[in-house]
Amino acid sequence: MTCKKGNSLIVIENGQLNTYCLDDRLVWEVGRPSGDNMPDIRLFSSTISRRHGRFQNMDGVWFYVDRLGKNGTLYNGKHINPGIRGRAKPVILKDKDVLIFGGGDDAAVNSRTVWTMFSEKQFEEKWRIEDTKGLKHIIFTDGADPTELNEPAKGTIIEKECGMGIYMGDITYLAGRIDVDGE
Repeated sequence: MTCKKGNSLIVIENGQLNTYCLDDRLVWEVGRPSGDNMPDIRLFSSTISRRHGRFQNMDGVWFYVDRLGKNGTLYNGKHINPGIRGRAKPVILKDKDVLIFGGGDDAAVNSRTVWTMFSEKQFEEKWRIEDTKGLKHIIFTDGADPTELNEPAKGTIIEKECGMGIYMGDITYLAGRIDVDGE
């Protein structure tokens, strides 16, 4: 897999994948753009707040700070809740942490939410898209041991020695020398 050490954010919204090299700056604002608000990471779903949150580097450690908007944020499947006296509480990020923006009470990955993953790698090649619509049994291969999944959940991440795959239901994103097949 052609990747280099460095922190990045992979964002999937409405079938589009974008990658941000977080190490390019110390703070990244996340939100829905409006006339007077142009966040660094622009998300367009109506469930995203104009000032949804921010990614921040403090002494070499990356954090996500949620602004506790109406539709909320899930961190590794759990809602981010306010800290003491309702204040925003930073979440320390580690490799492959998943944040879902705009899910409200529903933890599902769907067309109204934005799926993101913090990665300690930066992928140098473009991500490929493979059609996985209707497949219940998915097989990821990289020339070594295959990884088989039965009815995986949307947002499932598979990392192999030579690549990475992100299963999103009808489509799967692939980086590096990894392939997907199924039935």
